[in-house]
Amino acid sequence: MTMEGEIVVGTVRGTRKDGKHIVVRRDGRVMDVLFDGDHSPLIGGDVIGRVRFDEEGTARMTLKPSVLDALLEGKATIYLLGSRPDLTARRFAKMLARSKSAVMSPGQGASIERSPVSEDPDLQWALDAFQPEAERLNIALNVIDIQTVARSEWQKSSLRDFALPADVEGNRRAMNDLMKLLRTGFTPQCNRMIEMHSGEREISVNFVLPYSPFMGAHGFAREVSRMSSGYLPNVTMTIRESRRLSSARNIALALAHNRLGAGRGIQANVETSPRTLHMAACFADAAASLAFIAYGGRRTAVYEYADLKEASLHFGRIGKTDELQPGVLAEATHKAIRAAAAADMPFGASAKDIVNAAVRIAKRVALPANRFSLEEGDRCTPQEARSAEVIAGHMATEIMAMDFDDLLRLGDGYKKDIEALVDEFRDSPEAAARLLTFAPVYVPDRLRRIFDEAVAELPEIRDLGLASKSIDKDKLAMRIRARAKQADDEIEFAVPGL
Repeated sequence: MTMEGEIVVGTVRGTRKDGKHIVVRRDGRVMDVLFDGDHSPLIGGDVIGRVRFDEEGTARMTLKPSVLDALLEGKATIYLLGSRPDLTARRFAKMLARSKSAVMSPGQGASIERSPVSEDPDLQWALDAFQPEAERLNIALNVIDIQTVARSEWQKSSLRDFALPADVEGNRRAMNDLMKLLRTGFTPQCNRMIEMHSGEREISVNFVLPYSPFMGAHGFAREVSRMSSGYLPNVTMTIRESRRLSSARNIALALAHNRLGAGRGIQANVETSPRTLHMAACFADAAASLAFIAYGGRRTAVYEYADLKEASLHFGRIGKTDELQPGVLAEATHKAIRAAAAADMPFGASAKDIVNAAVRIAKRVALPANRFSLEEGDRCTPQEARSAEVIAGHMATEIMAMDFDDLLRLGDGYKKDIEALVDEFRDSPEAAARLLTFAPVYVPDRLRRIFDEAVAELPEIRDLGLASKSIDKDKLAMRIRARAKQADDEIEFAVPGL
């Protein structure tokens, strides 16, 4: 491992009048150190910590109980050495298990960057909102730094090395899930797994993929509402707002198994049924909405998010029946989002208060268990269908029969969305190629010309192990929007002792 900020292991030999301590390092070098925090070292005692220098050049250090704690305090580069990098990664996984939250991203060569903070402002905003509560609950959030991944070149072997340090079980499912999500448009998700350890089962958070960098606000609206390409979303939501809501939601999902348990210390497997998935989704969306508003976000954007969720009960129907596509009812969290938007949450509320309020909202407004019976299947009631149809009419415009000049005026928001994404990724051939691969899935019918003109200056698409130029847009869209678990997605159990 290499670190930013030097780690010092030494012995305190005395103090100075200015409050500094004289520390002799293992190699004999002497330093004058000012110790921060509530604990001061004893004369003759050994100390471990990371030394930083303030603006006046004074060496400052906070005591840590072990070298590992000092390592995990700052940004680390993990080098996977040896002939079996998967085994090396597994050892790191065990060493980092239950450690503090961190942002994971691919580094140079066969290395992985692990940092307590992210340079992505939207992701860091979501981390700041929930990380204090995650640490209080002893949950280590392994969040993928999606902007770095979008700009990186990776193959299956590098994904294996990248995923396993965030996988406390060393199980292949985490890597397979991550690879599938990246190959199908960076679909946001919180990956959880049951760990079998000493005869007990615990749910661990393997990784959080916070948002898709290639959707834009209109793509996000289309994805949330299950809207087809024959409609154009009517939203004022910005790309930044959509990324913050998505990031906060998926990070909050990492807390769901702990906060939705039957009692203190009891963890809930929130993937056992559509009902438990629905409860977790209600909690996560309520928490994201509360945090968004508590930290200065537009309440209008939250209400738009709720309307898009309700509209999914219209766009997510199978034909003209009241039967819904798999996963639509479980993700129908509009009541929870509206309850959160109407809640009296003070500005700057603590993460604990936000999470506690989200738990109360989820338990109060979630659909009853009988709505998810296997015999009936997922259906919306006639009243829900009528309300969803009205909301869908407000949130989307059918564009197939529209006059083309009116369509271009209406599509100005989508045009700005695509232009913003092009500006964001034009400096990276890898990210530009992925934008050209995945963004077409969200292009509304009859607006392909706007998309083509916006991306004309991007580098020619490259083969990055993702897809080819002849990609089937409809098949890719089906893969991106698939919500039902497949046969190979069953929860696996790690082998104890590995």
